[in-house]
Amino acid sequence: MNVVICDDHPLVGQALAMTVETGFDARVTLATSFQQALDTVQRGGGTDLCIVDYHIPGEDSAAGLARLRQAIGAGKLLVFSGSESDDDLRIALASGADGFLPKSSPPEVIEAAVRLVLAGGRYIPQRVQELAFAGLPAARAVAPPPEVAPPLRPGPLTERQSTVLELLATGLSNKEIARQLGISPATVKAHIAQISALLKAHNRTEAVANAHLAGLI
Repeated sequence: MNVVICDDHPLVGQALAMTVETGFDARVTLATSFQQALDTVQRGGGTDLCIVDYHIPGEDSAAGLARLRQAIGAGKLLVFSGSESDDDLRIALASGADGFLPKSSPPEVIEAAVRLVLAGGRYIPQRVQELAFAGLPAARAVAPPPEVAPPLRPGPLTERQSTVLELLATGLSNKEIARQLGISPATVKAHIAQISALLKAHNRTEAVANAHLAGLI
């Protein structure tokens, strides 16, 4: 697997590269600017994953992310940042990134997020989920009568998310699900977070209940 990591702090990039190399047996190339990362991608060989720091001094983050998103094609783009700015987070989402990973994340969460993204999922922490839906215009459709609850129409679940949901419905713990699927508990936790977001649930119990209402299980 070919991975490009772009961060203007060499020590941060090297530490992240070590985590990715160890967890995924990946070949990692480090870059310190958007242009350098873009040049690396365009040299060929195929880039499976590009992990990019949002804030590169002197760079236009929105433009840089957009160029990388286009250059990596079917590859995955994961934004890695310590930013707390609402505008920055919204720009990262709008760039088409497959996930947003805070720099404060421990190695096991980084690994779980990368696995989720590579499997076709999207890693979005709760803080970013709130921003993603903040300020959206209210629906113009006529609201149903008060006594009739609107139907739940969750977004599509991936095959792995559906499997995790079915096991979750049986009452298994994260560790038990992880053992059955041969993945780490941190990866299971990441899947459950995504499932809960799609089902508009605040916890695993509500996620299962909403899944039943939506006819998913």
